[in-house]
Amino acid sequence: MPDIAGSSQSVKTVMEDAGVRATVSQNGFKTPSEEENNMTGGNHSPTGSARSRGSSSRGSPTLSYQEREKFDLKLFLYPLEKKYQCPICENVLRYPKQLKCGHRLCSSCFHELARVEPRCPLDQTEIDKDDPNQRPDHFDKACYGEILALEVRCKHHEWGCKWESDYKDFQDHVNNKCEYAEILCQNDCGAKFQKRFLQKHLDKDCPKKIIACPYCDDRHLREDKKTHLAEECPKLPLPCPNKCDKKLEIPRDELDQHIEEFCPKTKMVCEFEVIGCSHRCSREKMPKHYKSAMIDHVKSIFIKMTEQDERLNKHELALKENTDFIKGVDKRVGDLEKIANSQLIWRIEDYTRKLKEARAGNADTLFSPTFTTSKHGYRLCASVCLNGDGKGKGTHMSVFISVLKGEKVK
Repeated sequence: MPDIAGSSQSVKTVMEDAGVRATVSQNGFKTPSEEENNMTGGNHSPTGSARSRGSSSRGSPTLSYQEREKFDLKLFLYPLEKKYQCPICENVLRYPKQLKCGHRLCSSCFHELARVEPRCPLDQTEIDKDDPNQRPDHFDKACYGEILALEVRCKHHEWGCKWESDYKDFQDHVNNKCEYAEILCQNDCGAKFQKRFLQKHLDKDCPKKIIACPYCDDRHLREDKKTHLAEECPKLPLPCPNKCDKKLEIPRDELDQHIEEFCPKTKMVCEFEVIGCSHRCSREKMPKHYKSAMIDHVKSIFIKMTEQDERLNKHELALKENTDFIKGVDKRVGDLEKIANSQLIWRIEDYTRKLKEARAGNADTLFSPTFTTSKHGYRLCASVCLNGDGKGKGTHMSVFISVLKGEKVK
């Protein structure tokens, strides 16, 4: 143990309100506030969750000051001597202050006692507030050094932790290194377990851990894995519902195509259904049907072709009748157009030949189609003598307009 009493390198201290503060010297001491944090859990609870000194860990009740300070004396490898135990809090001395009578108290217990009743709790010796040893920044470094060197075991030794070392290393081990300390899952799933089981919990049990689907690489929470595989994963291997192959597994997004195009157990109708074949069987048995029913299929095709030929002939006959009808309608429409327009455009075909015949006396008068003066006007007809008639014969063309008898309306 270092020579604390005779060390030339003393602890630098500062005053801060009514509390005791001290920086770390080369003797290895920590400040009372730092040591208090270490011994009581400080800013990190044994479960690994961050908390302040005055707050409680998640799911734990708020602890009193004395409860936070209490150290289980059974953790010392050897029974704790009374000189290292505070008579007020009955805990191991924390930054001990030695009174004139020789008794020692924790710094925190001393300041509380000095404020209420400044007397030693053992022999009632009055506490001198003007004594330099009783200043807030002073404590018995030699005694505290002896306490820090006492050997202790881990508070989780009953769970199997084998750690044993100096008292000064106790809280660092419990808070940061002990694999048997209880912690909460970092994914906030609510599970509490020993630190040594953290990786196992994350790898196999934690429902809030994000995992990747082994089939489609989709990322989701472990608790959503069953829903993803049951309803969403497009690449999940599934057996054929027709049980065509017990070893065959097909991705979900390809299963429909397999059933429609490839599965030998899929029920199908014969390709010759359109000509009357109503046979149904599995895809693997369809070739056998085609082979055995070939003659029946050919006969069905022949009958179908005969029926189609007869139907085609009927269509051709109907087409011819419709064509003739359309021609008649077209002619009638032409005549009606002429009547509606109340004018005559008369074209004489092969005029030169007919003129020669008229001059030779072989042809006489040519008559035009009938026409009317209006829709309900007079019905007329034009006639022409190409070589003339009467006084104009041989020199003029004679044209005559004749009024015809109207048609009776039925």
